[in-house]
Amino acid sequence: MSPPTPSARLRAELDALIASHDAAERRAADPIAFPHRWPAGPDREVVALFAGLMAYGRADLIARALEEITARMGPTPAAQAAADDLAAARRRFAGVVYRFTRGEDLARLWVGLGALIRRFGTLGAAARHFDDPDAPTLRPLLTRLRAALMAPTAELPARRGFRHLLADPAGSSASKRWHMWLRWMVRGPDAVDFGDWRDLGPHRLLMPVDTHVHRIGRFIGLTDRKSADLRCAIQITAALRRLDDADPLRYDFALAHLGISGRCPRRRVPAICAECPLERICRLPA
Repeated sequence: MSPPTPSARLRAELDALIASHDAAERRAADPIAFPHRWPAGPDREVVALFAGLMAYGRADLIARALEEITARMGPTPAAQAAADDLAAARRRFAGVVYRFTRGEDLARLWVGLGALIRRFGTLGAAARHFDDPDAPTLRPLLTRLRAALMAPTAELPARRGFRHLLADPAGSSASKRWHMWLRWMVRGPDAVDFGDWRDLGPHRLLMPVDTHVHRIGRFIGLTDRKSADLRCAIQITAALRRLDDADPLRYDFALAHLGISGRCPRRRVPAICAECPLERICRLPA
């Protein structure tokens, strides 16, 4: 019998990683837990966008911020966003502070969402409107959607916190939060992702690269990029597409949480590494 090809071996090891981790348990400690509180529909779309864009920093602090933010949205976030003007939105989120983000930034996002919901009916309908089905990825959709979200308050000062919250997906960064949010909405449905917008095409998603995915990606040969930038995201996505052309991001959640959980150290620790499903293909230095 001939030895397995590198791609076959990598696929087998990544499949073992998925099988070894409790997706439901890890989901409970992930920002995606918040939109999981809502059924499929307009409200979940709104909560998911806020949760995705706020997903920077420590997981426990993100969760604390999202508890407050989602409580302020009320029981019907989509209808409330469509009803609020800027003054009402500012009152709704007044006093919220999370790292770079302030209530003013959330109010502007809320107003932008409200404008899209009034125009298209739902955020999902807006996303489909801004998509170009012939584009190989969903990145152009994100660029158009971001512009539409910012347009209703374009006359206001360009606060740094707002620019950070709605970082530009057309730039050279990996835009991890935008692409993670799209993963939630487009791939699946499974124990983690919703699949509510599956018609947009899971095969067109780009990997949401953060420090964990970048580091582990280098260890297992998905990328040779030294920076977790757009080119890195494209390279990792291409490598995973060779394993699963229809659903390349099915490995993302397990890879990210391998790093988030602390189960992947920055230097080889025999007692820890021996338990890792990726041990046989890992190039982690001693």
